[in-house]
Amino acid sequence: MSCEYSPMARLLWLKGCAMKKILVATHGRLASGVKSVAEVLLHDDSAITVVDCYVDESDPNEQIAEFIDGVRPEDDALIVTDLLGGSVCNMVTAMQPEKHGIVHVTGFNIALILECLITGEAFTPEYIDSVIAQASTSMRRVVLRAGGATDTDDDFFG
Repeated sequence: MSCEYSPMARLLWLKGCAMKKILVATHGRLASGVKSVAEVLLHDDSAITVVDCYVDESDPNEQIAEFIDGVRPEDDALIVTDLLGGSVCNMVTAMQPEKHGIVHVTGFNIALILECLITGEAFTPEYIDSVIAQASTSMRRVVLRAGGATDTDDDFFG
């Protein structure tokens, strides 16, 4: 599990300011991949904690509980899992993160994670619902048209 924060995040924490905390817990090493993407695209992955479940002998229950216990009431916290009804999702659900003010989202894409990292909005259920709706529009089948253009070129450049 990775819990390193940037110097600015540590300073905000020391001053008692709210911090964004996102736990990504997945089967295999998908969570670590999400953290890597955040570092590449945003040059800051300090808000993300990862739990790569079932890749070694570590207990994901303990790691997830540690994250939940570390969330203060003033923090904006989100737990993201990979598969609705999967063992990781069920593990988190059983811990009732909402009782700690933590929103749990399952079935995600990178657009959702990036939006949550860059927003100034609080992680309210309403805000997260709007991010889910927006992020889901970024998934589509790409169709190559004559001349090599795709069906998304007009959306991007038009």
